[in-house]
Amino acid sequence: MKKKILIVALLILSMGMQGFAQTTTISDIRQNVAAFSSAMAESLPFNSTLGLNWSDAYIGKLFPSAIPHFGVGLSLGFTSLDLPAFSDLMSAFGADGINDMPFNMDRMILPAYTLEARIGGFFLPFDMGFKFGYLPEVNFPMADSLNIHYMLVGFDVRYALMEGNVILPKISLGLGFNYLEGGIGASVGSDIEINPGSGGNFTIHAPKVGLRWEAYTFDLRAQISKSFLIITPYLGFGATYGWSTAGYEIETTISGNTAAANGLEERTSRGLSSMVEQSGQFAFRTFGGLSINLAVIKLDFSGMYNFSDNNFGASFGFRFQL
Repeated sequence: MKKKILIVALLILSMGMQGFAQTTTISDIRQNVAAFSSAMAESLPFNSTLGLNWSDAYIGKLFPSAIPHFGVGLSLGFTSLDLPAFSDLMSAFGADGINDMPFNMDRMILPAYTLEARIGGFFLPFDMGFKFGYLPEVNFPMADSLNIHYMLVGFDVRYALMEGNVILPKISLGLGFNYLEGGIGASVGSDIEINPGSGGNFTIHAPKVGLRWEAYTFDLRAQISKSFLIITPYLGFGATYGWSTAGYEIETTISGNTAAANGLEERTSRGLSSMVEQSGQFAFRTFGGLSINLAVIKLDFSGMYNFSDNNFGASFGFRFQL
């Protein structure tokens, strides 16, 4: 089945929204928001684990050590997300064109990047890692009506169960915390008529529709690695537990049966909004790859697979490490 990246999905979404008007119900929107939130709750813990996927299971002590062990770098990556929950929700706002394409687009891509650093522990065999990624709300060059933003912050501590030597591998057990926030927005060029379920309908005019999500996750992982000349392969398993919120925001003006609109729990001073919270969700994954070690420069190539929802991800990292 064909996999299409996020930009393609959003471009199709933008085209599907132009000049289209429809009547939908609040019940439809609520059901789709719940489905979207549930799908995001399964995928967000997975996406939050991007970054700090260094090949070395343990980088060594900072002090006391003949060589202090630390590193700084940059990683770029993505995880996949099942598309139906996304497209169904957007269809409720008039984006039916996304479901009418001649090819099957069953997944979208959530990209991420992080600036990261890792430093060895003091005396005991452990190390600590920190990551930060931020993308302010920016429009796509090919479609000004579309925008995306996100922020990812995290840290971890890994304890070396085996420090490794010429023969033995490095093995570590780590615990981390991540915060992830993001969203996708689009300007709809048409009006949408809403049926509140009773009384007359009301209309939201040329709305700006935004999908938003937020997650807090704890991550437990085990990793093994072994260096061979300039290559360090590694393999790991992780369990993530997270809390998430996902839903939509609509910035618009409303006309028609405004009394009905004002009585909705989704009604805000700027338009409509509905965010659904999901209680703790577990996600289990495997990850692995290798690094190419060129003196103090290391190039990481990583892949990951989420057992909880069959989604996948990959990342590339560039770091300076002693």
